[in-house]
Amino acid sequence: MKVNRDVFARHVRVFSPGQFVFREKDLGMEMYVIIEGKVEIRKSTSGDSSKTLIVLNKGDIFGEMAIIEKKRRSASAVAVMKTKLLVLNEKLFDATIEGNPDFARKMIKIFSERLRKTNATLQEVLASNHQNQVLAGLVQYASEHGITTFKGRRIHIEHFVEWASGHIGITEKEIRPIIQDFLKREVLTPSARSSEEVLFQPR
Repeated sequence: MKVNRDVFARHVRVFSPGQFVFREKDLGMEMYVIIEGKVEIRKSTSGDSSKTLIVLNKGDIFGEMAIIEKKRRSASAVAVMKTKLLVLNEKLFDATIEGNPDFARKMIKIFSERLRKTNATLQEVLASNHQNQVLAGLVQYASEHGITTFKGRRIHIEHFVEWASGHIGITEKEIRPIIQDFLKREVLTPSARSSEEVLFQPR
């Protein structure tokens, strides 16, 4: 996407790790292009829990539907790391669509891909019970945050529960008994290093 250098400079914002770009139900007045960093799109489920729908990277575009439909945000966007975004308001968005065919084609492609992914995500959520969701969360968390040992990945229970309540759409109250059940079934095994940690071996 080609943007005038002066316009570019005026419309760039930097977000810190964990900072919300926008929150679900906010009135949307802008869309965003990721210049550097990563952004998670999260959907609230119950209580303070949320499910991560997708992680966006450099070059990805998000937040455009609020401008097009004139509706409130359907999900939250959170910077995963220090993230630099190009921010387009409705006027700048319209001008870019009209003056840049490549950008217009990219928007059409994004809409098609988003619809397909949203349908797949909804089917997955509806088909999965809580245990399957927690197990899938364990696989992801162990891969990203677990400490490798010869018996499996070592995971801090409280850290996982806190992470899971914000990423897989289940409350901490619902997650804890599932963790205990996994220990009984030896899906998880106690760590000799600490009572606050468990070992997990993805299969």
